[in-house]
Amino acid sequence: MKSTARVAIALIAFLVGSLSNSVVARQQNSSENQPVARSSDIYCTGFISDIAPRAELQIIGAEKENMKAVFAQGDIVFLNRGRRAGIQPGAVYFVIRPVGEIKHPFTKKRLGYYVRELGSLRVIEVGDQTSTAEIAVSCDTIEFGDLLRPYEEYAGPAAGEGRPLPRFGEASGGTTGQIVMSPGYHEHLAANQVVFIDLGTRQDVHPGDSFTIFREIGRREGITNVPQDKVVKDRDKDYGSDRYRGGEYSIQGTRVPTEQVLRERPALPRKVLGELIVIKTEKGTSVGMITRTTAEVQIGDRVERSAN
Repeated sequence: MKSTARVAIALIAFLVGSLSNSVVARQQNSSENQPVARSSDIYCTGFISDIAPRAELQIIGAEKENMKAVFAQGDIVFLNRGRRAGIQPGAVYFVIRPVGEIKHPFTKKRLGYYVRELGSLRVIEVGDQTSTAEIAVSCDTIEFGDLLRPYEEYAGPAAGEGRPLPRFGEASGGTTGQIVMSPGYHEHLAANQVVFIDLGTRQDVHPGDSFTIFREIGRREGITNVPQDKVVKDRDKDYGSDRYRGGEYSIQGTRVPTEQVLRERPALPRKVLGELIVIKTEKGTSVGMITRTTAEVQIGDRVERSAN
């Protein structure tokens, strides 16, 4: 009886150990293969297009338009095109809303047209000149006049190797750009937030590319003003004391002016703020997800493609 109990206990311990090992293995595999962005991060970020979206297919009505002015997931809406325009039952479209043309906040050059992504819908019935669709996913409220574009599946890039981020570092020579905007127009950013950068397919940027976020010390952050620095520039024998016969230079003066130090020093290490991974690209811009940070990130911070 006792031997049977011992065998049963040993069997239970073996099964528990095997189960825990398999769970750990699954967790490790899932963390390595898990995308850095959720579907809502990929399909609801918006984008900056080179040209204005075409306004051919749009929402012109809804089943409950006599009860509300905005619509969301599950609502039935009507489109301004039907069988004559080649609309097919089952077709899926993104719902988008062009906001307008925007410029680079720092260089003032044209970036493109900012377009919000509001969700997606599926066509359920097709008439001769109109179609009926159901909103399948809504990232925000949808209204009359919102435009549609054909559905395109995006694959979220997988997380790369989690190497430690240095606090300071030198340039690696990769393509550099700048963070120009964030959905919601946030200016102070952290991990798991989406940003737009001024690099795209023209610069050979692709989804999955990793970028280091950095800030150059001494330039954008500025230099502390030292009021006493003027003493060094104007120092002469008049600082000497006729009564005490002191030295001819001020004892409070620094050795050299600050401007001279700044002029002669080599480039300082960059302050590393974090890392981002590109999830979508356009010709001149890309959408990225901030994956890790060592400090607060701001609009205007620089990015450099990480070396493989």
